[in-house]
Amino acid sequence: MNICDFMMYAMMDTVSYINMQQVIHHKKQRVQMPKIAKELTVLEIKRLGQGTFAIGGVKGLYIRKTPTQTLFILRYSDATGRHDFSLGSFPETSVAAARKAAREARALIDKGGSPIEEREGQRKAKREAKEAALREVEKSKLTFEAVALEWISDRAKNGFWSKNLRGEKDTRQILARHLFPVIGSKNIEHITPEDIRTCLAPIWQATPSIAKKARTHAQKIFQWAIALHKRNNPDNPAMMSGALGVLMEPFSKNRKPKQNYAACAVSELPKLMATIHQYDSMSAQACEFAILTAARSKAVRLARWDEIDLEKGIWVVPLEHDKIKTPNRDRTIFLSSRAKKLLSKIVRYAESPYVFPSSHGSHFSDVALTMFLRGLHEKRLEEDGIGWIDPVKTEKLKKPCVITLHGTARATFRTWAKDDEIGNNRRFDQEAVEFCLLHSRNDAYSGAYDRAPLAKERRAIMEAWGEYACSYIKS
Repeated sequence: MNICDFMMYAMMDTVSYINMQQVIHHKKQRVQMPKIAKELTVLEIKRLGQGTFAIGGVKGLYIRKTPTQTLFILRYSDATGRHDFSLGSFPETSVAAARKAAREARALIDKGGSPIEEREGQRKAKREAKEAALREVEKSKLTFEAVALEWISDRAKNGFWSKNLRGEKDTRQILARHLFPVIGSKNIEHITPEDIRTCLAPIWQATPSIAKKARTHAQKIFQWAIALHKRNNPDNPAMMSGALGVLMEPFSKNRKPKQNYAACAVSELPKLMATIHQYDSMSAQACEFAILTAARSKAVRLARWDEIDLEKGIWVVPLEHDKIKTPNRDRTIFLSSRAKKLLSKIVRYAESPYVFPSSHGSHFSDVALTMFLRGLHEKRLEEDGIGWIDPVKTEKLKKPCVITLHGTARATFRTWAKDDEIGNNRRFDQEAVEFCLLHSRNDAYSGAYDRAPLAKERRAIMEAWGEYACSYIKS
């Protein structure tokens, strides 16, 4: 055999060897090729050992057996690579169900879709639906009371009432008394203007100021809830510009006119001050100081020594003791010589910061001052059969109207300061008179741009008022 024959036979053996190896490799990889295999029965599948086996019926349908689980899979390839798509575990998933699912997945693949992506989309949709359902359940628990208390806590946490010591307490009381009993347990989503009317109607005429506060609180609570998506309905049922205004219109038109506080006549005031001056009690001194400063009863009762500067002759009323809560406005009251003299005579108690402390070291109650003036009235009534009454209001209402501290301290002062018979209307700057009463400007623009305190005018007015009020007092 020559060299050429040898090389020819060698090449033939090599080709045979390669072909044989390809056949062997093909046999090893046969399980991985997606093809339609013989349909195995349930019994045949159960008899299979561990491994991955084609079970037929659908191209690429296999069952994978491991020591821990038996799983149906659909093996397929696309542009992203080869994938094994789970169809469920055996025997929880029947063979028939696995083949049905495989056919549906194969149809999707043939259209260019991805069963894996579709399943993930379905799972995502289910998760989102579940989360939405949970949110709805949580929203169903959002009662008006729960939201209102959360609103209060949010305000308190952010210092809303930092300069109003009673603000939070008063708000809670109004809500508890007038709103919670009616709508407290109702879901905030379902509260209507009719519900708000039911809350307000009983107090709308009797105590309009409380009704106004209750409605304002409700309006702000709903605004807060809408802003935080605690209420999906964007309509605020407590807005007077909406349906509530229409529903409350009959109540508004039938509201009783506001009655002013009974006040002492200007001509009688010096006599009243002389009468009060005869008493050396803390109640008498508090009443006298209130009249001399034309101040509100609350500010007087809660007045502290650290608010008063006798040397400068001023008393700065803190925001929390003032009726008007507008921040950064002038709350200075100028003390007349008579007012400073009165304060200099008052005994200071180390255990109490108040100018007019009660016997317990706390501040006076409004009732205590009212009872003091009532006692003066009863005593004078026995003497002249008239007592200390407001002549104008008594004539109007056809019944005796006993003077009040608020009316006498403020209304009498205002009437005196604007009296045209004695010329005070021309003598005093009337804007300064309003500042003496700690009234705000009605003109929003002047309040914003003109902040002249008119200190000189106010001090002169209070000095003249002190001299007039104490003109019957000899000392």
